[in-house]
Amino acid sequence: MKQDFGNIDDSHINAGSTFFLYGNFKRSFEVFCDFVAEKSKYKFDSAEISVNWCSVNECEKIISNQCDLFGNNLNIFCIRNIEDSHFDKLSAFFKSVSSIFILESGDYRKSKTITEHFTRDKNIYAIPSFKNDATLMSLCKLLIPEVASQSIHREIVKIINDTDEGLISLFKKISLLLVSENEKLLQEYITYKSSFLQNMEFIPFARYLMKLSIKEKIFDKKQDVLSPIDLSKKFMLEKLLQAEINQKIGTPLTKNVLSLM
Repeated sequence: MKQDFGNIDDSHINAGSTFFLYGNFKRSFEVFCDFVAEKSKYKFDSAEISVNWCSVNECEKIISNQCDLFGNNLNIFCIRNIEDSHFDKLSAFFKSVSSIFILESGDYRKSKTITEHFTRDKNIYAIPSFKNDATLMSLCKLLIPEVASQSIHREIVKIINDTDEGLISLFKKISLLLVSENEKLLQEYITYKSSFLQNMEFIPFARYLMKLSIKEKIFDKKQDVLSPIDLSKKFMLEKLLQAEINQKIGTPLTKNVLSLM
């Protein structure tokens, strides 16, 4: 059945769920896989989560070589370039393994039939992913639901359209700046989107904010680069450091982590 990114939530993420992304916007695949993996870690906190980036043939080998796919493990299979010729194998996977499958359509000419089938299948969440603002707005709704303002979403869409930066890195930086009570920090990032900050990866970005925070605390003077942001707030350094640690160990940022920023 067809679903938009923005309509996906925890209730859709279960052992046995299958997501099929189709369209010409391929940048959404990795960030969606990352989203499902992070949500699964919280929803199934007692399970061991394994994320497998593989082809259909590699997926078949992984499944056949594992003795117990029904124990306390949850396997997430992220498979790109799905074509019509893969239908029989995929159908067998769905029946025999209680895992989460995230699939992405391949060449349009070679995946037309399977795309038509999956968009009609009530057991599969078929998500359109095309190079247009509607897809990006839907992604914003999925990945940063705390931001209700569509005007902010539209500004983020402009950033995505103007950069080749990976969406995982981009959205995690936005999450780092996001304060649940208001959108001040996020708006400030949007203001400086054309500066060098946009090109930083997440960890260097967090470390840069830590350096500015230290300078503000030592010299009791706000830094001009991000002057409206109060980096001298209590526990700011601790929260930025925790954000870096979370990134390294694969723990997603939460409102609790961000609330004191």
